[in-house]
Amino acid sequence: MIGSDIAEARTILADLESISDFSALGTDVDELCQRLLMTIADAGFPGALIPNIDPGGSLHIFVAAPTMTAWRRLSPVLRAFAGPTLTSFNGITEPLPLADVVAQRIARSAPAATAIIRIPQDGRSILSALRALTRVRETIARAPDLQSAIPEPTSWLLARFQDNLNVGRRDAAAAILAHLTDELRLDALNIKFLEIQLLAAFADWAAIVSLPGFASLCIARRPPAITALLLEAIYQVHVAFPFDAGDRNGTHETYESTVRVFAQPMLTIPVPPTLTEGGWRIYGLENCVSASRSDIHQALLREQPNLGWIADELAKTSVAAPVPSPSAHTQLDDARNALIQVDAVEAVDNVATALAALAKLAPAELALLREAEPFSAALRLTEEAASSGVPSSWIEWLAKSGDPSFTVALDIARHGKDEWSFEAATSDPPHVAAMVAALNRAQDNPLASERTSQALPFLVAWLQRDPAFPAPPMKAVYASLLTLFALNSTRSGAVFESSQVLVEALLAVGLSGAEYRSLIADIDELAGQAFGVDMIYWVLDTIEGFMRASAPDAKAREAFLHGILARTAPLYGRLSSLQRTAVKSLAGELGWSLDTFGVNVDLAPADNFSTRLEGLRIAIYSLTEASSRQAKAAIEEMAPSATVDCSADHGGSVRLRALAENADIFVVTWLSAKHAATEFIREHRGNRTLLYAQGRGFSSILRALEDHFA
Repeated sequence: MIGSDIAEARTILADLESISDFSALGTDVDELCQRLLMTIADAGFPGALIPNIDPGGSLHIFVAAPTMTAWRRLSPVLRAFAGPTLTSFNGITEPLPLADVVAQRIARSAPAATAIIRIPQDGRSILSALRALTRVRETIARAPDLQSAIPEPTSWLLARFQDNLNVGRRDAAAAILAHLTDELRLDALNIKFLEIQLLAAFADWAAIVSLPGFASLCIARRPPAITALLLEAIYQVHVAFPFDAGDRNGTHETYESTVRVFAQPMLTIPVPPTLTEGGWRIYGLENCVSASRSDIHQALLREQPNLGWIADELAKTSVAAPVPSPSAHTQLDDARNALIQVDAVEAVDNVATALAALAKLAPAELALLREAEPFSAALRLTEEAASSGVPSSWIEWLAKSGDPSFTVALDIARHGKDEWSFEAATSDPPHVAAMVAALNRAQDNPLASERTSQALPFLVAWLQRDPAFPAPPMKAVYASLLTLFALNSTRSGAVFESSQVLVEALLAVGLSGAEYRSLIADIDELAGQAFGVDMIYWVLDTIEGFMRASAPDAKAREAFLHGILARTAPLYGRLSSLQRTAVKSLAGELGWSLDTFGVNVDLAPADNFSTRLEGLRIAIYSLTEASSRQAKAAIEEMAPSATVDCSADHGGSVRLRALAENADIFVVTWLSAKHAATEFIREHRGNRTLLYAQGRGFSSILRALEDHFA
């Protein structure tokens, strides 16, 4: 197959079928040529074999491969079946004639390698060559796929999903979600929860409220973190506007007429640990309506800074006294309530609470629970979790990570990132020291080391929950985690995108000269001495981060930046046009030229990004204006007819609305954008292309465009 996807390949096939006619060469030749044309849209064929008749009437075959990997697979098979004994093919690439109409159509798919198979023009030789080439297709179709990837465990896919959310790679996270859905890795409800997490990461609250079955989600069994996101979505869509305008009557009316039917089933105590400001205000509005909810009233008293003007009404609200229980409340009642919570809500903390309640029961009371439903099923679930222990913090999780029986380690880490407190970690130096020690101890055990490496995206997500992130007291934790990323890259070759979050955090909190040099050493380890094309944007983002931040050791930074950028020189010929533009721009800022490394900067790239950008109007939103200006210059240099507009407005404006409504492509830098402006852009963008760049630098903007076109 040629082209970037099957849809493009089918378009190319239709175009070539309309301009190709082999009937004059006889029925047998025509049939064989038509069969070879089908390779254009054959997803299992590494390229395409395209018959063509030149102006002189001679039949030859154009060969096109989309990647060099495909060419290396296809070339030896062609030589074996139709090499020099039958045709001119000797395995060497050759450009196609630009004047040929068929060659021009092939070139638009940007093949990585091409060749021409010339055939002796007597009838017998033509038939022999065409039959040999059709056997090439049949042989490759029967061959086992030695390059197929080993299926990844679901827990690893979920870690990668979180990794992409941490850095704002929306399309990459959506692709993993589609993969989980297509392979039926999770049930429909858990898939829906992941979709809610994806939309919430980009504050796309309207999309959450518009999800099919939203009302059912509000009453379904769900983790506390999802409850918090649903409440925030309801607040942002229905309540935020009248609330911010100070329209108290309108806010209460909207809550009672529109919101309460969805919110009420989710307003439970204890509140979700990740509840945000909008969620607290929903609780506050319910307190104004339902005077009998003394439990909500007590919870709100500790959260008055989050309530806005509802705090004034809270002081005036009279709360009904709790109705005394007809019988004394017992420890057995506590255990029953705890087991109900385990069965109703998937949360690590609920299991720990249930275990504590069960430990207080007498043997006879425990036997009674085992015999009664619905408690018996929840009790079995709780005891299964207890057999391996239920950690209540990352320090406990790290201590258990080396236990072979701790098979649910990643599942617990996935929930723990939302449930475990971080307040002590950011304010208590002994706690920070204990966590660093736990991270270091985990590396002494191979199993613990592997589990910790897989859980790194969840650890980073937990750190990002801290309102003070990046917090200077947590500097040692950030550094230890980055070292673990570096060690993991050495062992498995996998580098999580979340490592970039830690690099930016360490540069932001301020480092000593020694700490700065240690950071450089970790990044060198992450990049490796011979990193590949797939890491080029990670490298460029890192370079930009160092160039933006202050340097406690200027000589170390200069040596590092020149060294790591120099390592991109051998890859230059394999880089896309957008990657080359970013490399040249950063090299220019550092004051040296790629020519000094023997790089031919005029070498034509194999892709057609410049063609795809021609004539487009592209809008970029970023509060880092230097980056958006660099991206604008790079795009317009590559495609002079493209129009690039940049905006850094802090909220909705006439100009921003015009860009949102009229641009062909809109790119928002996720880490350098105001929420109000992003929401405004999304509101006026409709279904038109909206891309999210994961970093603050201009290379991340180019990466978002490349991912979109690819």
